[in-house]
Amino acid sequence: MKNNLILFSILILFSPFLNSQTTYQPEYNYIRDNGIEPSTYLVSKFQRYDLVLLGEDHGIKNHLDFVQDLIPQLYRNGVTNLCMEFGAFEMQARLDSLLNADKYDEQTARDMMFYYNVGWAYKEYTDIYRKVWEFNKTLPAGKKKFRIVNISYQYDWSEFGLPRNPENMSKVFYRGTPDDFRTRIIEKEVIEKNEKALIYMGLVHVFTKYKMPVLKMNNDDFCDYDTGFVGNRLYRKYPDKVFNIMFHLPFEAKTKAKGFWGSPADGAIEVIMNMNGNKPVGFDLDNTPLGRLPDNSVFSMCYNDFRMEDFFDGYIFISPFKNMTGCTMDSLFFKGRDWKEIKRQMPDPDWHTAGNLDDYYKQISDYVDIKKRYADVIRNSVPTVATGTIERYTDFASTHVQPRNVDVWLPEGYSPSRKYSVIYMHDGQALFDKHITWNSQEWDADSIVGRLVVDKKIKDCIIVGIWNNGKFRYPEYFPQKPYESLPEDLRKRMDVEVQSDNYLRFIVEELKPYIDKHYSTKPDRENTIVMGSSMGGLISVYAICEYPEIFGAAACLSTHWIGDSGNPENNEIPQAFVNYLKSYLPSPDGHKIYFDYGTEGIDKYYKTHQLLVDDVMQQKGYTSKEWLTKEFIGKDHSESAWNERLHIPLEFLIPQE
Repeated sequence: MKNNLILFSILILFSPFLNSQTTYQPEYNYIRDNGIEPSTYLVSKFQRYDLVLLGEDHGIKNHLDFVQDLIPQLYRNGVTNLCMEFGAFEMQARLDSLLNADKYDEQTARDMMFYYNVGWAYKEYTDIYRKVWEFNKTLPAGKKKFRIVNISYQYDWSEFGLPRNPENMSKVFYRGTPDDFRTRIIEKEVIEKNEKALIYMGLVHVFTKYKMPVLKMNNDDFCDYDTGFVGNRLYRKYPDKVFNIMFHLPFEAKTKAKGFWGSPADGAIEVIMNMNGNKPVGFDLDNTPLGRLPDNSVFSMCYNDFRMEDFFDGYIFISPFKNMTGCTMDSLFFKGRDWKEIKRQMPDPDWHTAGNLDDYYKQISDYVDIKKRYADVIRNSVPTVATGTIERYTDFASTHVQPRNVDVWLPEGYSPSRKYSVIYMHDGQALFDKHITWNSQEWDADSIVGRLVVDKKIKDCIIVGIWNNGKFRYPEYFPQKPYESLPEDLRKRMDVEVQSDNYLRFIVEELKPYIDKHYSTKPDRENTIVMGSSMGGLISVYAICEYPEIFGAAACLSTHWIGDSGNPENNEIPQAFVNYLKSYLPSPDGHKIYFDYGTEGIDKYYKTHQLLVDDVMQQKGYTSKEWLTKEFIGKDHSESAWNERLHIPLEFLIPQE
């Protein structure tokens, strides 16, 4: 029992900690009121600027489809050029002929890519040529045609060797650095002709006022800046002609603590777009609420208080990361090509290595496996739910544990005029959307809870999905008092710094007060439920024991009584849990507890220990009104299994009154 908890709860309601969380309401309001359909947004920039630079992450079908569909709208607004890095200027005459030919030649289109980069076997890029050809066919004879300008050239990798140095790189890039060459072509083919162009390249090439930081060990602040990209060069010479826009794409993380890739604006963009129904939208960053969002990716290195508006002028969101798909491989791209010829032209041969064409084809195929490539950001995506809505708190701050995402699920028709019970669920990233989970499984908690509420089988409730924090999951979910009772030699072998008391303090002292303040809840014990599976089952029963005045019910599915998965037959850890429950299990008066287990996989080890726990429950006076344990024959240790039976603990713990 925690002393002075009521007084503490009152005080924390006025703590400045609560103000550290954000629901991004001003940013959402700005998007709702000022966001523009993406193609209309991009084309509108040509009213003021001659050059609009659009930056992509390569191989994303959603973005290339957008560019293809943009061509007629560009033309209607006086833009007759699309400058692309994905083609060699040596072949410009062939390209001009292709785009205005009576018959489209698929092989010529492939040659455009092959002789620039032999690894660019992606149909959506060559499909841009086809789209322009189709559009030009609709124009009357004598009417100016739409043009694609290849702004790169054929690099020579044949004599490349290591280490990279000015001598061998000047042989590869014998016509000058790629971005200097590209800039000169844009000047010659667009600016000097007083025309307008959409310039479509990889993200870094379209930086304008932003300077890419470079680590320099002998500078006092360790920083230098690369200002040689196409956008930088154009902006220096023609600042009034240039506007740059970025597609929604991942940023390299600065710390790599949560993976190589991070989400722009520390995840805020995806949250705001989810609030907006993930509708495609274009918007300005400069001097807007979204532009003022902080970003702590690798792009913020060497900058103080880096904001999105310091990076780009505009932003186009087509879809969240989890809905992006990779380009389509062109199965005929290498038809008739000799492997020696392909290998001789393979770019960056020091890190693009392949022993044969099959190996190389697999490498470039893997590159457009977006689910794998974007795994770091997809698993942090806002869940898509079948019913109700999700409000995401990115990296919810705490003085007790590391920050983590918190997803609040609100049922259909949620209203501040009604009061709701609250279910606090651990492993929050596995609750709602299998498309963002590591194993493509989910509890489907939104559908199940939503249906039970509609059928009046349980109380009106909301779900607070508390994400586990990766490597800290085990130490945060392992009950601390049982752990401290283990023999010292066993604790040394386990080699874990248990933090479960702090994790529960985070929930009780920080998260719950915030939820009760910002949502229409019933904050009393009877309407506060804690739930989890496996290690989440352990921390759930520990929570009701440590804070019996806070939690009135606990659901513990497939409770991981063995504690140490490396030695499931070890009896010391389960006995520590049993001994703890003998001392700390709360009175059945005002409390309800649910346990279950399967019989397959790791669940098969749980029954023996659950029976001992059941004896403790009986000794403490729990009856079928306050306690239920169920066995599920043939069921394993998975979200799919817990999904099938989630309705049972819910109907038992929070039945409709």
